[in-house]
Amino acid sequence: MNTFTPAPQALDLGGSWNLTWTAGPVDAPSYATSGAPIRASVPGQVHTDLMAAGLLDDPDVGLREADQMWIGHSQWTYARHFAWDGTIAGERIELVAEGLDTFATVTLNGHEVAMTADQHIGYRWDVAHLLLPGENLLEIRFGSAWDAAHECEIQVGELPRPYDEPYPFVRKSACNFGWDWGPHYVTAGIWQPIRLEAWSGVRIDSIRPDVTLDGGSARVGITVGLDRQGTTSDVSVTAVLTAPDGSEVARSSVAAGADRAVLALEVADPALWWPTGLGDQPLYGLSVTAGTEGHVLAEGTRRIGLRTVVVEEEPDAVGTTWALVVNGRRVRVRGYNWIPDDPFIAEVTEERLGRRLDQAVDGGANLLRIWGGGYFSTEEFMAGCDERGLMVWHDFLFACAAYDESDAMIEAVTTEAEQAVARLSAHPSLVIWCGGNECVWGMYDWGWPEILQGRPYGAAFYTEVLPGVIGRLDPSRPYVPNSPWAGSLEKHPNSRDEGPVHIWEVWNTVDFVHYRDVDPPFVSEMGWCAPPAWSTLRRVVTEGDLVPDNPQVAHHMRAADGMEKLARGLEPYFGAPEAAEDWHYLTQMVQARSQAVGAEWLRTRERCAGVVIWQLNDCWPVLSWSAVDGDGIEKPVWYALRRSFAERMLAIVPVTAGGTDDPTGPDGLEIVLVNDGLDAASDDVVVRRLTLDGAEVGRAELTLTAAPDGTARTALPAALTEASDREFLVADADGLRSTWFFVPDAALAPSGPSFTARASADGGFLRITVEAGSLLRDLCVFADRLADLLDVPAPDLTVDDMMVTLLPGETVTFTVSRRDGAPLTVPADLSVAERSPVIRCIGDSAALAGTPRPDAAEGTAAS
Repeated sequence: MNTFTPAPQALDLGGSWNLTWTAGPVDAPSYATSGAPIRASVPGQVHTDLMAAGLLDDPDVGLREADQMWIGHSQWTYARHFAWDGTIAGERIELVAEGLDTFATVTLNGHEVAMTADQHIGYRWDVAHLLLPGENLLEIRFGSAWDAAHECEIQVGELPRPYDEPYPFVRKSACNFGWDWGPHYVTAGIWQPIRLEAWSGVRIDSIRPDVTLDGGSARVGITVGLDRQGTTSDVSVTAVLTAPDGSEVARSSVAAGADRAVLALEVADPALWWPTGLGDQPLYGLSVTAGTEGHVLAEGTRRIGLRTVVVEEEPDAVGTTWALVVNGRRVRVRGYNWIPDDPFIAEVTEERLGRRLDQAVDGGANLLRIWGGGYFSTEEFMAGCDERGLMVWHDFLFACAAYDESDAMIEAVTTEAEQAVARLSAHPSLVIWCGGNECVWGMYDWGWPEILQGRPYGAAFYTEVLPGVIGRLDPSRPYVPNSPWAGSLEKHPNSRDEGPVHIWEVWNTVDFVHYRDVDPPFVSEMGWCAPPAWSTLRRVVTEGDLVPDNPQVAHHMRAADGMEKLARGLEPYFGAPEAAEDWHYLTQMVQARSQAVGAEWLRTRERCAGVVIWQLNDCWPVLSWSAVDGDGIEKPVWYALRRSFAERMLAIVPVTAGGTDDPTGPDGLEIVLVNDGLDAASDDVVVRRLTLDGAEVGRAELTLTAAPDGTARTALPAALTEASDREFLVADADGLRSTWFFVPDAALAPSGPSFTARASADGGFLRITVEAGSLLRDLCVFADRLADLLDVPAPDLTVDDMMVTLLPGETVTFTVSRRDGAPLTVPADLSVAERSPVIRCIGDSAALAGTPRPDAAEGTAAS
């Protein structure tokens, strides 16, 4: 963990406070308008305090979101008394608020200390003159962020954005106002730690290491930001670097300047920090002290990694490549976008964060992109990424809208950026800053110029303000002005020729095989929607079946025309499922197949240096693009992408892009081995042409050898690719498998699947063995459906695999376990675990009716 001021100089003001409603709409409930104080927890937010007090029912459930809208239009006051006896002493005593959400008036003993208007800024105020011996009263009154934003909109004029909510007008998490995957919870509160802090002479404000590698050594330049007080002039700063084993490797001391000190440390034979899969993640200890005549006045520590990172852009036959290079090695990115893991940040514990980060790594990812509509990452999040080798792409906090470029807004954004960069720049996992999300794209395709009529839309932030901050405070870390981005404001930002791109036309308009139409340099967003786990959706849908026309189910789908798009995705493969169980399972299958097809296609392109799926996580129980749902349960897409993101990956794909109307195409099919490992990979591959009943009618045996960070490919002979509709291809190589079906499921019209299943207890685990009597596609075991049988909450159960394809006669064993590692108590009667809805595969329903569209041929590559 990264720390600064020594503990004896601080008085924590977190914990129990009183919360009262101050003003608001006429529909505020009587418990609020009565003025009676409510116990509040700090850090926290109003919603969580009301729920903890039993005054607000969980707004995620049913249609209750409507019951809490008044909260975001109200004014609230947090108050607490604390004793002041001078235990902490110094020349300066400051009230430190690391985060106030958002429009706050702070008073101490009835005297106004400050007014704030930015959720993303931390504040320090000198309050020594306001403190009283004995009891003191600290009050923080929060205004309505929604009302303040609306007032600002009246003054500034309309700014284009995707939702009729005024989020671009205030510096607050955009997704608090609702998003196409999130609820409308306009929060308020003391959402970060708050304390009194005393210091004398000097205080360390920031520690910013800058690492360069030169042959066999590393140079760590350290800039220490200082606050000075009084007449202290002879302050010196010392930096000590310790190796991962705790031994000292470098030390340097300098005389401090007025507001900073710059030191340099040399490390011979450094242990380099690498992204996961490419090496270890050694972390060095950096200790900095500031003082005078041997007396330490302030100290701070950081954990840093020694590594370099650049973005490599090179002209090619199409346009320009775009790739992350760490320690001189190109890293093929396999990643996810990250949204806030909960609307209420205080609910996201370090343990919960750890589980999500483990799910990313265990699923084959090496990068998370922090999307710009949330908030800056916490220290716990970044430290977890450092330790796991998860690279972090971090947006600044702009999302999908035009933004006012007033002096006040520029000042606020500059302060936000300076604080965030100073706080986060020591983390080796942070590999790139990004100006914002889709804020340039809107000027080209979303009708913004007609609304703005020549007014600025925020370009100055992305091309001047933010790169200026990076240049001053974090010059060695790459910066990209926006995502997507094609190199300049004069180019269409979502050009497929250069820079990171977003692929949304597939989900929005066409079948997922059209991912194979493109060959971009880097993909920073693509995704497909599906429901959460059955238990997750059932928990919040309190009435009716889990079907699209249930109002409560529809309420938990926020994507524009989301249900229609789910139906469009289902139709060519599965028709229109009628039963709730089938609709739920098959929409999850389409999501899983779609992202496997897209990820595998992009990974087989030599030109594409990364694919970042939208999205890893959810913040509530919603039908969304996530791989892990709001209850923390992995959806089938997570298992499919785990194969597609594997270090060694085998895929059957069309020979060229653009051939998806006839995926065998005039150029046929090829088998590709992708190798992201450190060593060359050589695999003997057997490709078989089989009938649906498993009879072999063709075979090819070949060897593929792929260099590190490379691919190997060869065209499949026509004797294999000229197959009938009731035949398919399967390629196997040392534990890897890829399949190719020439027509979608609806056109296959196979007989119902045949298998036997046997469940048994085994040392605290539940094993479910399935033996295929026929072809089994997308075979899944849903552990959450075993919650009642095993008497374990559904989110606490997990299964080791899903999305398995078995040929007739093959067997697979699934293992169900508890996430916390505790043994399961397995009952004697396990018949429930041997059938649907626990075990599902394609064809085990009557849903395979319908006429496939011509462009829907072969939708799954890996299984």
